Parts: sequence; structure tokens; C-alpha cells
Amino acid sequence: MSSKQQFLKAFRELEQYLRVEYDQGDYRESTFMGTLFRVRGKKEHAIIAHPHYFDILQQAAQMRNIITHNEDVCIPTDRFTKRFVELVAMITHPLRAVDVMTPLEKVQQADLDHTIGETMEHMRTSGFSKMPVIKDGQLIGVFTERALYYYLSLPGMTQVSRDQRIKDLLEAIDLDGNPAPYFDYLPKRADVYQALAKFRRGIQEKNKLEMLFVTQSGRKDERILGIITLADLAEIMKIG
Repeated sequence: MSSKQQFLKAFRELEQYLRVEYDQGDYRESTFMGTLFRVRGKKEHAIIAHPHYFDILQQAAQMRNIITHNEDVCIPTDRFTKRFVELVAMITHPLRAVDVMTPLEKVQQADLDHTIGETMEHMRTSGFSKMPVIKDGQLIGVFTERALYYYLSLPGMTQVSRDQRIKDLLEAIDLDGNPAPYFDYLPKRADVYQALAKFRRGIQEKNKLEMLFVTQSGRKDERILGIITLADLAEIMKIG
């Protein structure tokens, strides 16, 4: 299949996706760019709303129009076709949370009886900035350096030492959102853009989301299947 054929095939796939997802199946020829602008304006899709990716989509639309009316005037390069095909795949067949999460059993963990000093040293040597706290096989909290500040912000707490146990910080590291809701939950079938939207919402609300816990339905009372961090999403959002 030539680059032009690959390009047109991907364009038709994207066009159909947009019409079904955002135009209730309305197949008017003039709706493609109008739909893109509307989706971008309302930030309904993280990739379409991204300025770099939106430029590629605009260029593709212009190229498709030229090819349609003057087939011999414009031929997409292999490089542009590759980027566009990858972009269409990202939009129409996004990865799911279960595809990108780190399974809980593969996550470095802290124990309630570990000291703060031991836990922070392990984080330093392993390169992790956060560690789930496990008790009897159940996830009960997450330790980060920020937890020390949260602990000191609690009523009556004036100091913290490296010799204290992680269990002493329980009120600051539990999953109930106190003192700050820096964790959230996500269904395993949610796509990566829904995950990204949660991190962006945290930034907008000036409350840095540390990680997402993936469960069957996204409820906090369900067994944790894995975790997703913003770093996990970084590579997925890139196109060569």
C-alpha cells in the first residue's frame, strides 16, 4: 500500500470516528474541520486539543482536500503519513488503563513498621518518588515526601523524625484525601486520555495528583489492580 493509500485510509477512519463519536453519525462532508475545532474548543479529547497534534490534523485535512480535487498535485511523504497514521491510531484506538498501569505486585512497597528514614533511603536508591503502604496484602496508603508536610499540617503535629515508623504517619498517607486528595481512582477500561484528564484537573485545581489507582470499576472499595503515574503517560503521548 502506497503512502497516499495509507494516508487516505487513515483519514477515512478518523473521519468516521469523529462523526460517530461527536456528530451522532451525521455524515455531512463539511463537518470534519468543524468537528475538530469544536472538540478542541471544548477540550473533549486530549489529543485533538493538543496544539501540535491539532496542527497535524489540520495539515492532513488540507492535504486530503487537495488530493480529492487534484490527485497529482499533492502526495503525502512517508514521514508525514507515518505520523498521521500513528496519530489516528492514538485517537481511534486508545490504550486502556489496564494496558499502561504497573501491576501492584510489581510496585515497590513500604511496610507500616519501616522507619521513615529506611523508606526514604530506599526511595532514593531505587529512584521512586512514592511507595504504596501494604498491610496484610491490602493497600492502605501511599508514602511520599509530601506526606511529611501533610503530617506536620495536622493539628498538634510539630515535628517528625527519621526514626518514626510509617504507621505513625497513617493519617497523612491514607487514601481518604486528608489533608489533600492527591490520589484518585480509575476503571481498568478507561482510556489513557481519561487518565491524563485527571492529572490535568489536579494541576488546574493546584493540587498535584500523585498517582491513579486502577480498579475494576474505578471505586475505592475495590481491589487495587495497579497504578498509573503521569510519567507512565508521557511516552504514550509522543509521536515520532
